[in-house]
Amino acid sequence: MEELKRTKRITIGVIAFIAVLVIGFLTVKKPVAVYKLSPQQMNDDLIMVYQVTPEEASEMMGDSVKNVFVDIRSIYDYEKDHLYGAVNIPIPNLLDKEIQEQFDQWKKDSVTVVLYGNDQLQANSPWMLMYQLGYDNTRVLLGGIKYYDDFMNGRLAENETFEMENPAYDFKKIIAEGSSDNSSVAAQAPQKEVVVRKKKKKAAEGGC
Repeated sequence: MEELKRTKRITIGVIAFIAVLVIGFLTVKKPVAVYKLSPQQMNDDLIMVYQVTPEEASEMMGDSVKNVFVDIRSIYDYEKDHLYGAVNIPIPNLLDKEIQEQFDQWKKDSVTVVLYGNDQLQANSPWMLMYQLGYDNTRVLLGGIKYYDDFMNGRLAENETFEMENPAYDFKKIIAEGSSDNSSVAAQAPQKEVVVRKKKKKAAEGGC
């Protein structure tokens, strides 16, 4: 009789333990953002060209079906001036559910998404975040809207180069640390100099 009671207690204990495990598994929160690329893959991709020059951007604006420009600045800056046909998605809203659904649709439709800010540094971190989340159809506008306007309106000296500033943080290290716990990290491209040839013919397209 005593042995039967002991067996029942053990059985109840095992069932309770399994129930706790099941409840714990079902209530675990899914991370808001999960990296799709390893730090090494991300670093290798940074060496490749994921920048859009002003000349390329001007041509891409002519095909709004295959290309979309995303202004990541505030609505105030966007309303003051923005690229032709650009949509406004401020940085704080990039991880909103409906925004990610829009990015999913753009990727599904093979649409190239070009992010831009006032300058390139403002857009580098958002681009790296979205790219790390698997949106490999995203690009960055070289120099941002200010550089684009200066270039297209002939305000740059002949053979003038665009130089990236030194990043304030070691974003490669931050990405590596963040990948270990599947957390989301805003990152920035390494220092790089890109030579852009000045377009001889002045283009009419610019900001709105």
